[in-house]
Amino acid sequence: MTEKARRRGSGSRPEADRRDPADKGQSDGMLAMVLTTARETRLERRPVPRTRDDQVLVDVDLCGICGSDLDAPDLPEVYLGGFIMGHEPAGRIAGVGREVSGWRVGQRVAINPNGDTCGVCEACRSGRLNHCIPATRERAVGLQTDGALAAHVAVSPKTLHALPDEMGRVESGWVEPAAVALRAVLAAGELSGRSVLVVGGGPIGQLCCRLARHYGAAHVWLSEPSGERRSYAEASQADRAFDPTVEAADIERLRVDVVLECSGSEPGIRSSVAAARPEGTVVVVGGGRAGLDPIAIMIKELRVLGSFTYADEFTEAIALLADGALQVGDLTSEIASIDSSPAAFERLRDTSTMKILIAPDGAGPREG
Repeated sequence: MTEKARRRGSGSRPEADRRDPADKGQSDGMLAMVLTTARETRLERRPVPRTRDDQVLVDVDLCGICGSDLDAPDLPEVYLGGFIMGHEPAGRIAGVGREVSGWRVGQRVAINPNGDTCGVCEACRSGRLNHCIPATRERAVGLQTDGALAAHVAVSPKTLHALPDEMGRVESGWVEPAAVALRAVLAAGELSGRSVLVVGGGPIGQLCCRLARHYGAAHVWLSEPSGERRSYAEASQADRAFDPTVEAADIERLRVDVVLECSGSEPGIRSSVAAARPEGTVVVVGGGRAGLDPIAIMIKELRVLGSFTYADEFTEAIALLADGALQVGDLTSEIASIDSSPAAFERLRDTSTMKILIAPDGAGPREG
């Protein structure tokens, strides 16, 4: 049995676990952060989801707000509208559909929002699960189907990953972004003894700094215009944090082996190509409309890669967070209640904070 299979468990569940998961007594529904069909983000009252026989109901403990959530109204390619937002959740199973086996009520889980793969397309058959169109562009949790910025979410069991009992509460809320950063860092190849520049100091960028060090990078630098976010550089084990608005020349002189571009901005992309050494590697993690410089890429013979979500990185991300190899407690600015979500979105937009986790049933303690 594989490690993933051991984490997910096996066997059928007792009938007691198969109660109707929608019979929870919330006649007035639940408060949820929604991207409306008019492409506005706002709080709405939504009914508690009624799960199908092939689904699992999860009581959401924490759900992070992703940087892409802030731009959701302008991303119709992936955020369809009319759905509850939230694709970075962790919680406990509250109900198991009749056709579901391998999961039990009360079990701690993280949700891979892109995990409801079709299993039959070429991408699925070849193990490139993050390129399954149904999973990523048609039924992704919190983007095209109801997500977890609400107290409860109904999902396919294919999206679930078991969390170890010893994992801290805050750490559980970081599994999805950690998997994103992990895939990007691993895509860069062997980092031992190499130099790395991370462009963009938001949560993904900070995770990339920490993971680059974990995998042996000799030098790690961070480029980030926000003073608040640059202040995390030392804790993220960066040798130096640059302000690209005034230190662009210093960044370009670095000539690094690897650039992890996490900003998705035009200045960030330009800086990434300029700072890479000849035959260096640029991994594009941040989403945006910025263009690359083909002349510079050609002359330097750069290796430019994209890194899109994750395929099977959830298992390793969970292990790194659970055993403390990847620290995230200091990056967690706040655990806020669901009714504070609109204000949290605004604070994140102006980069005055790092990471806000939403606790739909009440903020509760920060500790695990």
